[in-house]
Amino acid sequence: MRTSVLLLLIAAPLISTAGFEKNGRGARPLALANAFVAVAGDPWVTWNNPAGLASVTSFKSSMCYAPEPFGMKELRTVSAAIALQTPFINLGVVVDDFGSRLYRETTAAVGVGGAVSAGAALGIAVNIGAVSIERYGAATTITFDLGARLEVVESLSLGYTWKNISGATVGSSQAGLPQIQTLGVWYIPHALAQLTVDLEKDIRFPFVVRAGFELNILEQLALRFGCSNNPGTFAAGFGATLSGWECAYALNTHPQLGLTHVIGVSFEFPR
Repeated sequence: MRTSVLLLLIAAPLISTAGFEKNGRGARPLALANAFVAVAGDPWVTWNNPAGLASVTSFKSSMCYAPEPFGMKELRTVSAAIALQTPFINLGVVVDDFGSRLYRETTAAVGVGGAVSAGAALGIAVNIGAVSIERYGAATTITFDLGARLEVVESLSLGYTWKNISGATVGSSQAGLPQIQTLGVWYIPHALAQLTVDLEKDIRFPFVVRAGFELNILEQLALRFGCSNNPGTFAAGFGATLSGWECAYALNTHPQLGLTHVIGVSFEFPR
Protein backbone atom coordinates (compact mmCIF):
# COMPACT_ATOMS: atom_id res chain seq x y z
CA MET A 1 0.00 0.00 0.00
CA ARG A 2 2.70 2.50 0.97
CA THR A 3 4.65 1.72 -2.21
CA SER A 4 1.56 2.30 -4.36
CA VAL A 5 0.82 5.63 -2.70
CA LEU A 6 4.44 6.76 -3.12
CA LEU A 7 4.46 5.85 -6.82
CA LEU A 8 1.20 7.71 -7.38
CA LEU A 9 2.59 10.80 -5.64
CA ILE A 10 5.63 10.70 -7.91
CA ALA A 11 3.72 10.00 -11.12
CA ALA A 12 0.75 12.31 -10.64
CA PRO A 13 2.61 15.63 -11.11
CA LEU A 14 4.15 14.30 -14.32
CA ILE A 15 0.78 13.21 -15.69
CA SER A 16 -1.45 16.04 -14.51
CA THR A 17 -0.95 18.91 -12.10
CA ALA A 18 -4.59 19.46 -11.25
CA GLY A 19 -6.56 16.47 -12.48
CA PHE A 20 -8.68 15.86 -15.57
CA GLU A 21 -5.70 16.44 -17.87
CA LYS A 22 -6.81 15.41 -21.37
CA ASN A 23 -3.81 13.33 -22.32
CA GLY A 24 -5.78 11.59 -25.02
CA ARG A 25 -7.83 8.43 -25.29
CA GLY A 26 -8.32 5.90 -28.04
CA ALA A 27 -5.73 3.59 -29.58
CA ARG A 28 -5.58 5.53 -32.84
CA PRO A 29 -5.08 9.04 -31.34
CA LEU A 30 -2.52 7.69 -28.84
CA ALA A 31 -0.51 5.98 -31.61
CA LEU A 32 -0.41 9.37 -33.37
CA ALA A 33 0.92 11.06 -30.18
CA ASN A 34 -2.48 12.74 -29.75
CA ALA A 35 -1.93 14.96 -32.79
CA PHE A 36 -5.65 14.76 -33.52
CA VAL A 37 -7.20 18.23 -33.37
CA ALA A 38 -7.80 18.57 -37.12
CA VAL A 39 -8.90 14.96 -37.65
CA ALA A 40 -12.60 14.44 -38.36
CA GLY A 41 -15.15 11.64 -38.39
CA ASP A 42 -13.52 9.53 -35.66
CA PRO A 43 -15.50 8.61 -32.50
CA TRP A 44 -12.72 10.07 -30.30
CA VAL A 45 -12.98 13.60 -31.75
CA THR A 46 -15.40 14.53 -28.95
CA TRP A 47 -12.36 14.37 -26.66
CA ASN A 48 -9.98 16.15 -29.04
CA ASN A 49 -12.11 18.60 -31.05
CA PRO A 50 -15.92 18.34 -31.10
CA ALA A 51 -16.06 20.22 -34.41
CA GLY A 52 -14.80 16.99 -36.01
CA LEU A 53 -18.19 15.42 -35.23
CA ALA A 54 -19.66 17.34 -38.16
CA SER A 55 -18.01 14.85 -40.55
CA VAL A 56 -19.53 11.75 -38.95
CA THR A 57 -21.79 10.01 -41.48
CA SER A 58 -22.77 6.84 -39.57
CA PHE A 59 -22.81 5.36 -36.07
CA LYS A 60 -19.28 4.73 -34.81
CA SER A 61 -18.15 3.24 -31.51
CA SER A 62 -14.78 2.55 -29.94
CA MET A 63 -13.27 1.29 -26.69
CA CYS A 64 -9.72 1.34 -25.38
CA TYR A 65 -8.00 -0.22 -22.40
CA ALA A 66 -4.64 0.56 -20.81
CA PRO A 67 -4.08 -2.09 -18.09
CA GLU A 68 -0.90 -0.60 -16.60
CA PRO A 69 -0.01 2.89 -17.85
CA PHE A 70 3.69 3.50 -17.18
CA GLY A 71 3.84 0.04 -15.63
CA MET A 72 1.45 0.97 -12.80
CA LYS A 73 -1.80 -0.96 -12.48
CA GLU A 74 -3.03 1.81 -10.14
CA LEU A 75 -3.35 4.04 -13.25
CA ARG A 76 -5.54 1.57 -15.19
CA THR A 77 -7.65 3.35 -17.79
CA VAL A 78 -10.84 2.25 -19.54
CA SER A 79 -12.54 4.50 -22.11
CA ALA A 80 -15.43 4.25 -24.55
CA ALA A 81 -16.66 6.59 -27.27
CA ILE A 82 -19.55 6.81 -29.69
CA ALA A 83 -20.36 9.26 -32.47
CA LEU A 84 -23.48 9.39 -34.59
CA GLN A 85 -25.14 11.44 -37.26
CA THR A 86 -28.58 12.90 -36.57
CA PRO A 87 -30.94 14.86 -38.83
CA PHE A 88 -30.08 18.10 -37.06
CA ILE A 89 -26.59 18.00 -35.53
CA ASN A 90 -24.06 15.26 -34.90
CA LEU A 91 -23.51 13.90 -31.40
CA GLY A 92 -20.57 12.31 -29.58
CA VAL A 93 -20.15 10.80 -26.11
CA VAL A 94 -16.97 9.72 -24.32
CA VAL A 95 -16.80 8.00 -20.91
CA ASP A 96 -13.46 7.55 -19.18
CA ASP A 97 -12.36 5.90 -15.94
CA PHE A 98 -8.78 6.43 -14.76
CA GLY A 99 -7.00 5.17 -11.64
CA SER A 100 -7.89 2.91 -8.71
CA ARG A 101 -9.49 3.25 -5.30
CA LEU A 102 -6.47 5.26 -4.09
CA TYR A 103 -6.96 7.92 -6.75
CA ARG A 104 -9.70 7.85 -9.39
CA GLU A 105 -10.92 10.21 -12.08
CA THR A 106 -14.17 9.54 -13.93
CA THR A 107 -15.20 11.77 -16.81
CA ALA A 108 -18.20 11.86 -19.12
CA ALA A 109 -18.07 14.16 -22.14
CA VAL A 110 -20.97 15.01 -24.43
CA GLY A 111 -20.25 16.92 -27.62
CA VAL A 112 -22.14 18.26 -30.62
CA GLY A 113 -20.74 19.40 -33.93
CA GLY A 114 -22.20 20.73 -37.14
CA ALA A 115 -21.32 22.49 -40.37
CA VAL A 116 -21.77 26.26 -40.46
CA SER A 117 -20.79 26.67 -44.12
CA ALA A 118 -19.13 24.67 -46.87
CA GLY A 119 -16.01 23.10 -45.34
CA ALA A 120 -16.35 24.88 -41.98
CA ALA A 121 -17.64 23.36 -38.73
CA LEU A 122 -18.03 24.29 -35.07
CA GLY A 123 -18.47 22.12 -32.00
CA ILE A 124 -18.82 22.26 -28.23
CA ALA A 125 -18.34 19.64 -25.55
CA VAL A 126 -19.48 19.53 -21.93
CA ASN A 127 -17.32 17.49 -19.56
CA ILE A 128 -18.49 16.29 -16.15
CA GLY A 129 -15.64 15.02 -14.03
CA ALA A 130 -15.41 13.42 -10.60
CA VAL A 131 -12.20 12.85 -8.68
CA SER A 132 -11.82 10.87 -5.47
CA ILE A 133 -8.74 10.39 -3.29
CA GLU A 134 -8.78 7.81 -0.54
CA ARG A 135 -9.03 9.46 2.91
CA TYR A 136 -9.26 12.92 1.30
CA GLY A 137 -12.75 12.84 -0.17
CA ALA A 138 -14.21 13.55 -3.58
CA ALA A 139 -15.14 16.49 -5.80
CA THR A 140 -16.87 17.13 -9.11
CA THR A 141 -16.53 19.79 -11.74
CA ILE A 142 -17.92 20.81 -15.14
CA THR A 143 -15.81 22.17 -17.99
CA PHE A 144 -16.58 23.32 -21.53
CA ASP A 145 -14.53 22.88 -24.70
CA LEU A 146 -14.92 24.78 -27.96
CA GLY A 147 -13.73 23.57 -31.33
CA ALA A 148 -13.54 24.73 -34.93
CA ARG A 149 -12.50 23.03 -38.12
CA LEU A 150 -11.90 24.21 -41.70
CA GLU A 151 -11.41 22.02 -44.76
CA VAL A 152 -9.13 24.20 -46.87
CA VAL A 153 -9.03 21.70 -49.74
CA GLU A 154 -10.00 18.04 -49.90
CA SER A 155 -6.57 16.91 -48.70
CA LEU A 156 -5.87 19.64 -46.12
CA SER A 157 -7.82 20.58 -42.99
CA LEU A 158 -7.16 22.90 -40.06
CA GLY A 159 -8.48 22.45 -36.53
CA TYR A 160 -8.60 24.56 -33.39
CA THR A 161 -9.77 23.78 -29.88
CA TRP A 162 -9.90 25.63 -26.57
CA LYS A 163 -10.33 23.33 -23.60
CA ASN A 164 -11.86 24.55 -20.32
CA ILE A 165 -12.87 27.92 -21.76
CA SER A 166 -14.45 29.02 -18.46
CA GLY A 167 -11.34 28.35 -16.35
CA ALA A 168 -13.14 25.88 -14.07
CA THR A 169 -11.57 24.73 -10.81
CA VAL A 170 -12.05 21.64 -8.66
CA GLY A 171 -12.27 20.94 -4.92
CA SER A 172 -12.45 23.14 -1.87
CA SER A 173 -8.95 24.44 -2.63
CA GLN A 174 -10.22 25.71 -6.02
CA ALA A 175 -7.33 24.06 -7.81
CA GLY A 176 -7.20 25.33 -11.37
CA LEU A 177 -7.85 22.86 -14.16
CA PRO A 178 -5.79 22.95 -17.37
CA GLN A 179 -6.74 25.54 -19.99
CA ILE A 180 -5.30 24.44 -23.32
CA GLN A 181 -5.52 25.88 -26.82
CA THR A 182 -4.41 23.79 -29.78
CA LEU A 183 -4.03 24.46 -33.49
CA GLY A 184 -3.74 21.45 -35.78
CA VAL A 185 -3.21 20.43 -39.41
CA TRP A 186 -4.41 17.23 -41.07
CA TYR A 187 -2.82 16.55 -44.45
CA ILE A 188 -3.65 13.60 -46.71
CA PRO A 189 -1.03 13.57 -49.50
CA HIS A 190 -2.17 10.16 -50.75
CA ALA A 191 -5.19 7.91 -50.26
CA LEU A 192 -2.97 5.59 -48.18
CA ALA A 193 -1.12 8.20 -46.08
CA GLN A 194 -2.09 10.84 -43.50
CA LEU A 195 0.00 13.38 -41.59
CA THR A 196 -1.16 15.30 -38.51
CA VAL A 197 0.64 18.10 -36.65
CA ASP A 198 -0.60 19.95 -33.55
CA LEU A 199 0.75 23.01 -31.75
CA GLU A 200 -0.55 23.00 -28.18
CA LYS A 201 -0.33 25.69 -25.48
CA ASP A 202 -1.32 25.16 -21.87
CA ILE A 203 -1.39 28.55 -20.13
CA ARG A 204 0.89 27.08 -17.42
CA PHE A 205 3.54 25.48 -19.62
CA PRO A 206 5.64 25.96 -22.80
CA PHE A 207 4.38 25.05 -26.26
CA VAL A 208 4.07 21.38 -27.16
CA VAL A 209 4.45 20.14 -30.73
CA ARG A 210 2.84 16.82 -31.64
CA ALA A 211 3.09 14.97 -34.94
CA GLY A 212 1.58 11.73 -36.22
CA PHE A 213 1.77 9.70 -39.41
CA GLU A 214 -0.57 6.94 -40.58
CA LEU A 215 0.22 4.63 -43.50
CA ASN A 216 -2.10 2.01 -44.93
CA ILE A 217 0.23 -0.69 -46.22
CA LEU A 218 -2.74 -2.91 -46.99
CA GLU A 219 -6.42 -2.13 -47.36
CA GLN A 220 -7.06 -3.71 -43.95
CA LEU A 221 -3.85 -2.69 -42.12
CA ALA A 222 -2.70 0.77 -41.01
CA LEU A 223 0.63 1.54 -39.33
CA ARG A 224 0.79 4.58 -37.05
CA PHE A 225 3.65 6.60 -35.58
CA GLY A 226 3.86 9.75 -33.48
CA CYS A 227 6.11 11.96 -31.39
CA SER A 228 5.94 15.07 -29.22
CA ASN A 229 8.20 17.35 -27.18
CA ASN A 230 7.91 18.77 -23.65
CA PRO A 231 8.38 15.96 -22.70
CA GLY A 232 9.89 14.03 -25.58
CA THR A 233 7.56 11.10 -26.18
CA PHE A 234 7.31 8.56 -28.97
CA ALA A 235 4.34 6.47 -30.02
CA ALA A 236 3.54 3.71 -32.48
CA GLY A 237 0.71 1.34 -33.22
CA PHE A 238 -1.43 -0.32 -35.82
CA GLY A 239 -5.05 -0.90 -36.74
CA ALA A 240 -6.42 -3.98 -38.50
CA THR A 241 -9.92 -3.74 -40.00
CA LEU A 242 -12.39 -6.33 -41.24
CA SER A 243 -16.12 -6.02 -41.96
CA GLY A 244 -16.52 -2.75 -40.07
CA TRP A 245 -14.44 -3.88 -37.07
CA GLU A 246 -11.00 -2.55 -36.15
CA CYS A 247 -8.61 -4.05 -33.61
CA ALA A 248 -5.90 -1.58 -32.67
CA TYR A 249 -2.80 -1.35 -30.53
CA ALA A 250 -0.76 1.64 -29.39
CA LEU A 251 2.54 2.01 -27.54
CA ASN A 252 3.63 5.25 -25.92
CA THR A 253 6.98 6.03 -24.30
CA HIS A 254 7.59 8.69 -21.64
CA PRO A 255 11.16 9.76 -20.72
CA GLN A 256 10.52 9.60 -16.96
CA LEU A 257 7.60 7.19 -16.59
CA GLY A 258 8.31 4.55 -19.22
CA LEU A 259 5.95 2.55 -21.44
CA THR A 260 2.19 2.49 -21.82
CA HIS A 261 0.41 -0.22 -23.81
CA VAL A 262 -3.13 0.40 -25.12
CA ILE A 263 -5.50 -1.94 -26.91
CA GLY A 264 -8.68 -0.86 -28.66
CA VAL A 265 -11.68 -2.17 -30.55
CA SER A 266 -13.88 -0.08 -32.84
CA PHE A 267 -16.96 -0.74 -34.93
CA GLU A 268 -18.71 1.30 -37.59
CA PHE A 269 -22.31 0.41 -38.35
CA PRO A 270 -23.19 0.33 -42.05
CA ARG A 271 -24.91 3.48 -43.31
